[in-house]
Amino acid sequence: MGQGTSDRNVTAVFSAAHFAVDLACIFLLTAFIVLMVRDRSVWMLCVLTYNFCAFACQLPIGALGDRTGNPFLMSAFGCLLIAAAYGMVYFGKQFLPEDMLLVIWPLLISVTAGLGNSCFHVGGGIEVLRRSGISAALPGVFVSTGAFGVWLGPVLARGQAARNMGVLAGILLMAVCAAVLAAMRKDSAGGYAPALPRAEDMLGAASLCLIVTVLLRSYAGTVMGFGWKKETLGFLFTAGVVCGKAAGGFLGDRIGWMRAALLSLGLSAVLFGLAENLPACGIAAVFFFNMTMPLTLSALAGLYGDSVGTAFGMLTLALFLGTLPSMMTSAGWISAGTFRSLPAVALLSAGLMSAGLSLYRRARGEAV
Repeated sequence: MGQGTSDRNVTAVFSAAHFAVDLACIFLLTAFIVLMVRDRSVWMLCVLTYNFCAFACQLPIGALGDRTGNPFLMSAFGCLLIAAAYGMVYFGKQFLPEDMLLVIWPLLISVTAGLGNSCFHVGGGIEVLRRSGISAALPGVFVSTGAFGVWLGPVLARGQAARNMGVLAGILLMAVCAAVLAAMRKDSAGGYAPALPRAEDMLGAASLCLIVTVLLRSYAGTVMGFGWKKETLGFLFTAGVVCGKAAGGFLGDRIGWMRAALLSLGLSAVLFGLAENLPACGIAAVFFFNMTMPLTLSALAGLYGDSVGTAFGMLTLALFLGTLPSMMTSAGWISAGTFRSLPAVALLSAGLMSAGLSLYRRARGEAV
């Protein structure tokens, strides 16, 4: 088996597991935890706790993953933690007093699932980034599939049959994912990505531009409250996100990251202006808007070379920070954002991507 084929197969396994992990986590939140709590503020705290553990904690876990262990085993351990979170749902219902189920136990389940999600993503991110070199195609495929799981989780949670068998199904699904990933540990790329030459004085500025771009993308994702995002159109909207992330890496590798970023963000800015009344424009807008995700990930990983897990964690921390305005809006702490700001967000992102990739090119001394 050629190395290229092996890399594609490994990416395919992690991408499929990414869908399963995000599906399991979101289904857990929307099918079980939301029914345990009676107070909306507790529910919001559970969601915030989960998001913090799942995204912000990828930075320290990524730093640890750069130095120790096997990425396959880290991802497998993450799947086992999510399976344990499902087991905690069953245990709590069977053995714990009701007052503990209202606050403490849902928060502990959220922490367990969030840390499991974090470990899986870090392990997968490290392995795929090590294999991808300076290409953005494989990371784009890996990061894309989770959006389908995030969309499908609440859809399944609305069905009583899915909730009835959900605990057992969640445990089995995550156990299978853990077993597959653990069995593949011998195929790990091993070692670290090469620490390529870079100008240290430009590293911080380039990183900041790329990280803020991801923060803006995360924020934009929380304010895309188009009224037509229901049923079939809601699925197509999610498909636009998934396909955009997957396609962005391939396009960037073909025509250059800078051209791909400016083209996609420029088109998304125009299309977002029409998205409120034209669903096709909205779906196309999110397709183009998300094409830069693998480009920012690969560029930051290229800057940090032997610390790809840390680079991955920096961007997921930005994803978490980007959701905070929406969370605070839901809690009534700040005024709501609006999807009418999306064209401006896309244009600002284009400026930051241009600056970040220019600095990346100068820091690395390579064409982008």
